[in-house]
Amino acid sequence: MQFFHASDGARLAFTDAGSGARVLVFVHGWQADGSVWRDLRAALAPGFRSISVDLRGSGASAAAPGPYRLERFAADLRELIEALGIAPVVLVGHSMGATAALALAVDAPHLVGGLVLIAPVPASGGGFSPKGAAYLQATAGNEAAAKAWLARTFAQTPDAAVLARLCAIAARTPRVVALESFESWAYADFADATKSIQAPALVLAPAMDVPETVERKVAALLPNARYQVLPDCAHYAIVEQPEAIAQLIRAFVARL
Repeated sequence: MQFFHASDGARLAFTDAGSGARVLVFVHGWQADGSVWRDLRAALAPGFRSISVDLRGSGASAAAPGPYRLERFAADLRELIEALGIAPVVLVGHSMGATAALALAVDAPHLVGGLVLIAPVPASGGGFSPKGAAYLQATAGNEAAAKAWLARTFAQTPDAAVLARLCAIAARTPRVVALESFESWAYADFADATKSIQAPALVLAPAMDVPETVERKVAALLPNARYQVLPDCAHYAIVEQPEAIAQLIRAFVARL
C-alpha cells in the first residue's frame, strides 16, 4: 500500500504492482475499495503494471475529507496519474468506478488511452425508482442490509467467505461517504459529454444485471466502444468471472 497527497492535502491510498508497457488503473465501485480487484489483477499478471486506488472516503482512504462525489473522484485519479507520470492509462472501472472513469475521460482525455467499463452506472444516473434508491441508501452503515444487498449482486449464492469479505469492505465505508457518493452517481447528469470521448472503450454488461441499459445508455454514446454481454454473472462480475474478464481485457489492450 502506498499513499499520495491530493491537491487539497487529502491522503489517498493506492497499490502499484507489476510491470509492462500498458498501465491499468482500477477504480472500484460503491461501498468498496481497491481490494475488490484482487482476483482480476491476479488473473492479468504478469504483463501489466496495475494500480488500484482506494477512492476518497473508502478503504485506506476512509479518513480523507470530502466532497465524496464523482467530480472529486475524477480529480483525484487525474492527480494520481499525473503524479506517477503514467499517462496514457487504461482505466478499468466497476459500477460507480466506471462512471468516475467516464468523468475523467471527459475532463482529461489526454490521460486516457482506453476504457474498460464493467457493469457501469450510466453517466445519466442509475435510473432508480424512489423505492429502489431508498433500498440502496438503507445499506449504508447497516451491516445486515448491506449483506442482503451484496448477496443479490451475484448470479448464484456467493461463497460465504467471499460475501463476508465484501461485507467487511462495505463496513469500512463511513455512512456519510456512502450517502454522499450515492447521490452523486445515482443522479449523474453528464451523458451528453461522454459522446466526446475518443478513447477506445470495452463495455462489459453482466447478463443478470441490466445489460440493455448499459448498451443503450453507455456503449451507444461512446464513439469507439465495443459492447459485450458477460454470461452467467450479475453486478459483481469482477468477483464471479475474473478469468473471463481478464481474457477480454488482454485482447482489448492488444488492439490499442
